[in-house]
Amino acid sequence: MQKIKNIEFLRVFLIIAIVILHTCCSSSWALNHVFPDVNFFDTVHNFLRQANNGVEGFFIIAGFLLFMTFKKSVSVKEFVIKKYIRLSPVIIFATIICAIASLFGVMHFKVFPNLMTALLLNHFIICFSIGSNPVLWFTSALFAGLLLFFLLIKYSNGKNIIWFSITISSISYLLLEIFQKGVFADPYHNYLCIFNVGFMRALGGIGLGIFIACLYKNYSKFFNLNYLITTIFELIFLFLTIYWMVLPHHKHNCIEFVIVFSLLLLFFIIKKGFISKFFEKDLWVKLGKYQYSLYVTHYVIGKILVNGLWKNNVLFVHVHPVMALLITLFIIFTAGVLTFYMVELPCTKYLKEKIKF
Repeated sequence: MQKIKNIEFLRVFLIIAIVILHTCCSSSWALNHVFPDVNFFDTVHNFLRQANNGVEGFFIIAGFLLFMTFKKSVSVKEFVIKKYIRLSPVIIFATIICAIASLFGVMHFKVFPNLMTALLLNHFIICFSIGSNPVLWFTSALFAGLLLFFLLIKYSNGKNIIWFSITISSISYLLLEIFQKGVFADPYHNYLCIFNVGFMRALGGIGLGIFIACLYKNYSKFFNLNYLITTIFELIFLFLTIYWMVLPHHKHNCIEFVIVFSLLLLFFIIKKGFISKFFEKDLWVKLGKYQYSLYVTHYVIGKILVNGLWKNNVLFVHVHPVMALLITLFIIFTAGVLTFYMVELPCTKYLKEKIKF
């Protein structure tokens, strides 16, 4: 399937917000925690405190792409191996960086949790372990959710998948509403030992993405709205998405963000208005290819920089907080790009050539 360029724009937007969030706000090593007396970092925190919702966007997009690229001829074994080829090499590389960093006392290294993470089993349905790179709960939950829905699509009646997807998605978000009042914090938490917050988020998002794909594939003719009206809807949903992600506001129910982003994605896929067409640029495809390597490595690189560099240069951070943040982000993004070219791309190519179907 040819990449939908404006969806790549959404991916780029989501990953940038998430990286800045983790660097400045949401981790014990983040700049606003290490330097609580620097007002600039608190200001950034106030703007980005809800950016963790961006993960929901990735789940929804993944569900959409799963359905749109599904092939009945692909076996379960082939699907699993392809996902490992796609996801594991960069994770293993980031784990090696964690091991090296632990030798210098920058972070702790846990052998079993990191092994589970490399095997994509750390967050498979429930949270079994938390490794040195805790943001990788996402990759394991994503893998488990995609596998479940792949099996449903493959072995169920095609006409029923739209009902399966919306039912599973609705139940997942209902459980999140019951257990957490719609707040998506603490993805590692297991309720009653069987309901994990992160996995419920994965099921909810992937199921919703499949539902959107079904609507697009089977009922797109019903979305043939007027150009001006469509543009207005696109503007509204884009503003609300940005409002949720990068503007300060009181914490609302995160399911509201899921609904808003899903509607934005649907309108971007249909491409009937000015906004969706405006972001239909090759640039976003070129930038979007780095998002996975960036996501996997950013936490590790950021923690190394803060613990290894900025804690030893406190005066510089206090005098030049903006510069400290920009340097950190520059190194993180550079590391993500280099990881794509030096690890993700060659490893994926090599493994695909070695493991042929």
